[in-house]
Amino acid sequence: MIKLFLNTTDKFLCNSVKDIFEKTESCYKSKNISVDIVKELQNLEYDPIINDSERSSSFEKRVKFKIKMMLGIFFVAIPLFGFAFLSYMLSLEFTYAFVLTFFVAILATVRMDEIVMRYANIRYSKISY
Repeated sequence: MIKLFLNTTDKFLCNSVKDIFEKTESCYKSKNISVDIVKELQNLEYDPIINDSERSSSFEKRVKFKIKMMLGIFFVAIPLFGFAFLSYMLSLEFTYAFVLTFFVAILATVRMDEIVMRYANIRYSKISY
């Protein structure tokens, strides 16, 4: 059951990172703003969540912001509401909802590093051809 959950989560995260990066890239291309994709992939691969505001490009900031929003919505807000509703229905303390939500959020964040590295490697291989 846990393996199925992890596979589903990984697939969702990988597709989300791909969509976020490619949509941001196409937005920049449509505005005729040049972007060094290899450099941006390296920066994203180095740390997919935290921005270094002094060294980060606007492209990197935008991609990381969208990744944080996706993680916040799908791995914090939705689980919190779901677990809170379940706690209410089962007459449990709401503390359980917060603990379970924290567990889900940490799990998604930890997996994010591997997902981004996988996406960056796939994208590198497409660029090199």
